[in-house]
Amino acid sequence: MTDQVPEAVVAVDVGGSKIASAVVTRGGVVFNYRVQGIDKRGGLHSMSQLINIIRLHIEELGERDLIGVGVSIPGIVKEDGSIWAPNIRGWRWVNLVSFIRGRLGIGNVTLVDDRVANIVGEHWMGEAKGARNAVSLILGTGVAAGLLVDGKPVSGASGVSGAVGWWLLGRNTPRRRSARGFLESEVSGPALFKRARGYCMRIRDEGCLRALSQCSPGDAECVFKAFDNGVSAIGVVLRREASIIGVVVANIISILNPEVVVLGGGLGVEVGRRFMDVVITTASKVAQPYSLRECRITVSKLGYLSNIYGAAKLVIDTHGS
Repeated sequence: MTDQVPEAVVAVDVGGSKIASAVVTRGGVVFNYRVQGIDKRGGLHSMSQLINIIRLHIEELGERDLIGVGVSIPGIVKEDGSIWAPNIRGWRWVNLVSFIRGRLGIGNVTLVDDRVANIVGEHWMGEAKGARNAVSLILGTGVAAGLLVDGKPVSGASGVSGAVGWWLLGRNTPRRRSARGFLESEVSGPALFKRARGYCMRIRDEGCLRALSQCSPGDAECVFKAFDNGVSAIGVVLRREASIIGVVVANIISILNPEVVVLGGGLGVEVGRRFMDVVITTASKVAQPYSLRECRITVSKLGYLSNIYGAAKLVIDTHGS
């Protein structure tokens, strides 16, 4: 696929465990997409890693003009460019815009929280295209939701809207607040691995335990591979996760009355591909009936590109005129 407009954005999606990056043209063509593990030392180490990633993409632009740099952050982004990313060590109220500008000499730098980036990406190039009210439910290392209301992304008063990872499950209020959030402690990549291993230990399934012993703690992708390779016991855990996701989707539908809810993030996409029937059946039992009829529940086709597209689109809209 080609794009005749000689302008492009360097877009980066920083996650709790990985950094994805690409060059995106004004017309939405993506090239030189890469993913690498984030430097676990955090702080200046991972910030310098980010700079090196951006610099490499700029060098690859060739004859294309750089519109700007867009970075999706898994946390809170303030107007002055300071960020807080709780899942990245040392990224607590660091002014990342100033850091990028100072290191690379680039004026057009846009930071966005990953929730807004995700729904903007889905609205531009994904399953929410054409919708005015949509939600992307992002399930990965963390759990969050990107909100589109009346055609505009919603950040909230403090830039923390869509923090559904903090939703309660069940009737009982926990005695202690989880550092990860109540829902996130049940439905996320790390939670899935922990629950799958615990279930296999409880039923004493040696084959399941052997398969999971090949996984790093918190590696949800490895859990899905074990299931796909015939470890059927894991299916019990995955169906439970899908049922919980269905309840979350139902709550979203009842509160926001969206036209579409898109399951995204690594965990959301993988569960949706295998157990969307469970998600929809569960949501159908408890969602507000009229809102449910008006809503489509689907899986992101963009996958890990949602945030890349969203970060790029915001740069184009802000600096591309």
